[in-house]
Amino acid sequence: MNIRLLKVIRDITSDYAKNLMLVLAIAIGVFGIGSILGAYSVLTREMSSNYLGTNPASATLETESEISRGLLDSVRQFPGIQEAERHATVSARMKVGDKWYPMLLFVIDDFASKKTNQVSHLTGSTTPATGEMLVERTALVVMQANEGDEIGVKTSNGEPAPLKISGTVHDAGLAPAWQEQAGYGYITLSTLHYLGESQGFDQLRIVVSENALSREAITAKAGELSDWLEARGIKVHEIQVPPPGKHPHQSQMRAVLTIFTTFSFLILVLGSILVATSVATLMVKQVRQIGVMKTIGATSLQITMMYVLMIVMICVVALALAIPLSRVAAAAFYQQIAVLLNLELADRSVPLWVPLLQIGSGIVIPLLAAALPVLRGSFISVRSALDNYGVKAAQTRQGALNFISRLSFISESFKLSVRNVFRLHSRLMMTVGLLATGGAMFMTALNVADAWDDNLKRIYQQRLYDLDVKLNERIKPDTILETLRSMPGVTAAEGWDYSATSVVRETSRQVSHTYPDKAHGSFTLLALPPGSKLLDPTLVEGMWLSGKAKNEIVLNQLARSGVKIGDSVKLAVEGKITAWKVTGFCEDVGSGAAAYVSIDDFSRVNHSIGMVKMLRVAYSDRSRDFAYAKNREIEVLLESKKVSVSSSLPVWLLHNAVAAHMKVLVNSLMAMALLMAVVGTLGLTSTMSMSIMERTREIGVMRAIGGTPGKIRSIVVYEGLLIGMISIVIAFILALILSSWMGEFIGNMAFRTPLSLTISVTAFVLWILIILVGSFAAAYFPARRASRLTTREALAYE
Repeated sequence: MNIRLLKVIRDITSDYAKNLMLVLAIAIGVFGIGSILGAYSVLTREMSSNYLGTNPASATLETESEISRGLLDSVRQFPGIQEAERHATVSARMKVGDKWYPMLLFVIDDFASKKTNQVSHLTGSTTPATGEMLVERTALVVMQANEGDEIGVKTSNGEPAPLKISGTVHDAGLAPAWQEQAGYGYITLSTLHYLGESQGFDQLRIVVSENALSREAITAKAGELSDWLEARGIKVHEIQVPPPGKHPHQSQMRAVLTIFTTFSFLILVLGSILVATSVATLMVKQVRQIGVMKTIGATSLQITMMYVLMIVMICVVALALAIPLSRVAAAAFYQQIAVLLNLELADRSVPLWVPLLQIGSGIVIPLLAAALPVLRGSFISVRSALDNYGVKAAQTRQGALNFISRLSFISESFKLSVRNVFRLHSRLMMTVGLLATGGAMFMTALNVADAWDDNLKRIYQQRLYDLDVKLNERIKPDTILETLRSMPGVTAAEGWDYSATSVVRETSRQVSHTYPDKAHGSFTLLALPPGSKLLDPTLVEGMWLSGKAKNEIVLNQLARSGVKIGDSVKLAVEGKITAWKVTGFCEDVGSGAAAYVSIDDFSRVNHSIGMVKMLRVAYSDRSRDFAYAKNREIEVLLESKKVSVSSSLPVWLLHNAVAAHMKVLVNSLMAMALLMAVVGTLGLTSTMSMSIMERTREIGVMRAIGGTPGKIRSIVVYEGLLIGMISIVIAFILALILSSWMGEFIGNMAFRTPLSLTISVTAFVLWILIILVGSFAAAYFPARRASRLTTREALAYE
């Protein structure tokens, strides 16, 4: 066997524990990269495939009259239209046990030849009969039902009627029903009439043949078609153009996985620094051996290649361990995200570029990190190598350390520890940087998790009501409100109004960016009574509604889009174009795009003075159990008063739905934090081992002049603790910066408003404990081994 290869193998096998630690450090980083990139590659491919596979409508035109089959045939011949279908979407309610849940009914013209927004048939019948429905697969959980069961369904104009679940489908364009706490049903027009509704198909869904991914081109073509329809007596009151070709959650998913990928590479870099530190340790130990090898003819390049080969061998073992495990983790991760996004994974294969990138980064990054210590150690002169006996006294800098030396109340052991810590500034910076980065990421993850929880609490803090009841028709609220206020446990009740709306820009058409679920991309106008006590808005700019001027409006963060205080905005409200003056901007947590106006102004422009379409009720007890019972009482009351309810949403249900959207993100951040903590602790262990190794002869000298094993151990332990404490300070500062940035990123992604900077006391205390325990262990055990050496063994140490 080649003698150089034999030396490398012996170096690796001479200290299994240390080299296993290096393998683990590299493997953790490579594992993280493979897990995240594997999931990223599968999810991005399958999300696009799932969504585009439904042939989503480029635009939906909502009309005020029924669309006939003859008109539909004419639309299909319209220039630039590739496909067109008539459709209807009806908001209803379904009864599960004794509770009503919101439900969307999609009325399909022809199940057998559906061309747009297609669904995949899973079980049961392909076309439901009258009185039957197909349901989206995720809705069965909310319905607490199975195929063949009946569910009570009520539309705005009908009485509760049973619908049989005759089959299940998968609709890739919808979020999971359990996430929205709603039901999705697919029915025929005859079933809609069976439920008591008389409407026909009032939606025209089109797919354009050119520029299918251009929102501007689609909007223009939909506008042309709208003009053509209105010329034939079909009035179009809204055009819906969702982001072309994009799943509702596509941007958020890409952003989250990009962040995780960045963290994974950072973990690998930290692990590579650990390898560099350990290789430097070995070269310090073998510096006189290097001098001997050079004396007998070895070149600097040959010595360099030996240590490079050792690093590569360590990396190869790490790759062999990490790549298979990362594939398993990636599968678990993308499966969990697929459930969260209601995706069907047809192709679960991870593309070849992912393991190739793992191999490349898992070898190249450690080599780059170790390049400087390897080259410095390999190109040392023969004389310098043979004269090396450890750390030289000249390397210890003076200055501030002299001040500590003059402090009489500090023990000599601690003073010596401080001097030892600052002997090699470069190594100290590397170790502290490693620990500080790991600590910063650990605290950032917990800070962001706490900030997320605090932000969720704002759902309750902003909404001082506990139940939001939307009605199908406007009513005079006085009698109902008086009855509600007299109920035990009810502290307040108010009548509000609302309407779906959209900003009217260049033309007089109402164009929104709402998806077919009528939730994602929607914009709601909320009209509240003067002096409302059930809303505590978070005003970020301007002022709240004063009531002193007409048509004042406050926009939330999702609705402001380029608008300034004092601007006039035109909104389409139930077919009418209305102008409003912007007085302020607020932040809503858990809401889509929304605007707030006075109910007096709203009812005036909408000709509904004295009427409301929404009831909001506050309870004396905000617990879920109390709200559940009280909500049921109110449901019974409204039913007895013949008030037709469109939806009833408890605030706790909204809170849970919002929390479910980001649960995977927060949990994944926690996992990343733990990995960073492991790598950081390994780094400190490596540094302390190097320090002890370099100073073995010094320890021998201290033993020779009377130093006890306990004294020597205390000096080394002080060093480890001091390094740990320095890293804690830097980690805390870095965590503040990272937490602010991460909170802004996640908050803007979820709510279009940054999360507040939250300092988790738990995170800080936990990291201090991890560092103190880790520092003690990392210093104590190497020091104990060294202190057990006899004076002769220590002085003779090579």
